[in-house]
Amino acid sequence: MKIHLEVEISPEEVRRLVGLPDAQPLWDAVYKRIGEGDTEMIQQMAKTAFTEGMKTLDLSARVLKSLSGLATNRKASDKASADANSDKSTAKTTTSRATSSKAEGVKSATVRRSASSKSKA
Repeated sequence: MKIHLEVEISPEEVRRLVGLPDAQPLWDAVYKRIGEGDTEMIQQMAKTAFTEGMKTLDLSARVLKSLSGLATNRKASDKASADANSDKSTAKTTTSRATSSKAEGVKSATVRRSASSKSKA
């Protein structure tokens, strides 16, 4: 089942729907102080933004690194699994061919074994 729903909603209505606070008065105060030339506040905001931005960047890098590690491990395990499945199917094919050959050999002629092969079996 596929449902397509199209809604026209303003950003303000989305903010209220999600329950986020109204930050407009805060930004109005910031813009007013910047307009007045409050360099100390601008420097503090830039420092905070840079510090928090670097933390976010570091966190993002760690998440991406762990995800790439998981992907690498998954690829390796998928490859190992595929190789094991391939080996199993090859072994089954070889075993069935050997069994088929032995059955044909028994029908057509007696199988002869040397003394060394009898001791191994």
